[in-house]
Amino acid sequence: MNKAFRTFGQLLIAALFCIGLARATSFTTDQSDIWNAQDEPGWAAEFVQRGMTIFVVIYVYDQGSDPTWYSATLEWTGGGANFAWSGDLYATKGPWFGTIPFNPAQVTLRKVGTATWVAQTVSSGLLTYSVDGVQIAKNLYRYLLHYDDFQGHYAGGVHRTSAACANPALNATTEFPALVNIVQNGQTMSVQTVGPGTASCNYTGTLSQAGQMGRIIGNFACTTGESGTFDFFEMQVNISGITARLAFRYAVPQGCTATGWFGGARGTTF
Repeated sequence: MNKAFRTFGQLLIAALFCIGLARATSFTTDQSDIWNAQDEPGWAAEFVQRGMTIFVVIYVYDQGSDPTWYSATLEWTGGGANFAWSGDLYATKGPWFGTIPFNPAQVTLRKVGTATWVAQTVSSGLLTYSVDGVQIAKNLYRYLLHYDDFQGHYAGGVHRTSAACANPALNATTEFPALVNIVQNGQTMSVQTVGPGTASCNYTGTLSQAGQMGRIIGNFACTTGESGTFDFFEMQVNISGITARLAFRYAVPQGCTATGWFGGARGTTF
């Protein structure tokens, strides 16, 4: 049983590394979401990221307070302390939506300026754009439509790098297969990870969410004696599985901190 579990887990670890490498081609956390400015309801920017490219639509109002929108295809421009994309911004005109059949020859594009997006954190960034000489700069945040349902059983693995341990021998990177069981009651979360053999850890905390990105902060204890506080962030779930980044601060073993990620494929029973 343990041998089969290890083999299954190693295959999942390999698969998850492939996913990780594929995601790395976009260089960043997925920017896809609805974004808006704090205390400015009624307008928004919608991002769709594929690889190193972001398509953005900005829904705003014109000088007559009538709704209008602009769009841009933003390309990766560099890293450093933050990550940035930039491109030309366009106004689009076309046939009335009730026109049948739709005539694509009537669609026209007019360049009105440029747009730049600088991602500052997982859930915030700076959008600057210009429309016919009017310069705009807005701090934007992911907009929450609805809390995701993370509950379920997942089979995958954990990648973890420990540092700052009082015992330097514990400063290491480890990878291991794990089953992940999540119970969710509103924003109250209980996460259990079961590694090879009988080793398991229980995490309890409260869910917060920015757009599509979930986050759980709380306390954990393991059957191995490890304990402390945890932060699961950049959590994403879909019909196939779950991924998240992690940060630990240990009470036991003394002084240790850890960062990494975990992920798994969804199942019913394992």
